[in-house]
Amino acid sequence: MRIRLQQDSDTIMNILKSDNIERKLKILDKIDGVDEKQSIKILIKMLEDRSWCMREKAANRLVAYGPRISSRLQRLLKKGYWYTRASACMALGEIGDAHAIEPIIALYLTDENPTVLKEACGALVKLAQKKTKKFAQAIQRIQLLPGDLQRILLMLEKNDIELRNTIKKLTANVDE
Repeated sequence: MRIRLQQDSDTIMNILKSDNIERKLKILDKIDGVDEKQSIKILIKMLEDRSWCMREKAANRLVAYGPRISSRLQRLLKKGYWYTRASACMALGEIGDAHAIEPIIALYLTDENPTVLKEACGALVKLAQKKTKKFAQAIQRIQLLPGDLQRILLMLEKNDIELRNTIKKLTANVDE
């Protein structure tokens, strides 16, 4: 199979909708030869794939685009299948954009899927480690229900006790 990414946009999108993992991997291997806008479009579409391997590879590739794709990934937190939300969390945690803190907290507090919760937790821990003050400020800005702060602090405690203590100090005026 010969794929010319520049010319075959419709063909590529049809391949991404198929179950043919080998063809999808070939697209992923050749994606570096495509302009940035098209690459991002393809990688975002790959986050919706049923294959965890494909989603993980796409998420890892998206990290290279940094905060400039954060808003597109944040939109995925609010829609789509559970695995799309989980993959978006994974990428956002690695990117480390402080603008993603509030949407991921909202997802963490409302989603019921265990995989989404695990990935949201991982992303929040990474964001809290990278952007500690901004993480605390985000907690202070959002309207938390009773017990929400305690739930967030407990999640942090399970992953990094010192980080939890720092966030607790920085959010001392927020009701638990």
